[in-house]
Amino acid sequence: MQLIPSMDLLQGRLVRLRHGDRKQATFYDFTPEGWVEHLIAAGARRIHLVDLDGAFGGPRQGTFTTFPARFPQVRFQLGGGLRDRGAIEGVLALGFDAVVGTLAVEQPSALRGLPGDRIVAALDLKGERVVTRGWQAASACASTDVFEALLTLGFDRALVTDVSRDGTLEGPGLEAVAWVAREGFRVQASGGVKDLADLDPLTMLPGVVGAISGKALMEGFIALDDPRTRAALAGGA
Repeated sequence: MQLIPSMDLLQGRLVRLRHGDRKQATFYDFTPEGWVEHLIAAGARRIHLVDLDGAFGGPRQGTFTTFPARFPQVRFQLGGGLRDRGAIEGVLALGFDAVVGTLAVEQPSALRGLPGDRIVAALDLKGERVVTRGWQAASACASTDVFEALLTLGFDRALVTDVSRDGTLEGPGLEAVAWVAREGFRVQASGGVKDLADLDPLTMLPGVVGAISGKALMEGFIALDDPRTRAALAGGA
């Protein structure tokens, strides 16, 4: 399993939200480019980027569009505001390794024919419902219907966020992650990771290939100079 640093960007700045709420935002002083360089120096192989402006319905940012070309030694996956096929294809054309989005929840058939290894379905869960659009809107479909539609189309990669734990450092939502993995997905677990010990139970769950961490890395709860962090960043996913 691989530790995947998360970088949430709002108005070109690094930020972390608690429970996905813009009113509970913490901004960080270092630049996005500088943080990418720190992560690469620590051994990061994959970085998860989130365009929060796009996620909340605003114009998508351009801050990070050059990252795949500028930092070819790391793979980038991007989410936030990718609500139609054209947007997804445009991001992939920029050199992003994968896109993460909720289009699969709202219009699964729109993804038909896209490469399955470059699509990561964003399954943001509040209880047993999938939520979209900056976690403000609940899906009209039950989660199990979403799962079936995705797997039928050949998309078996998912980023699972227990929204109640995101940005809280309260530990990952193991039940939600295990549930989605049991359905047949290769899961990246997101939300609540506070330290390296939180990775241990995730490694025991079949189907979990990665763990997303933003706040814990940026605030030093997971130290970049720890050899165990370097090993986790280099893990396969």
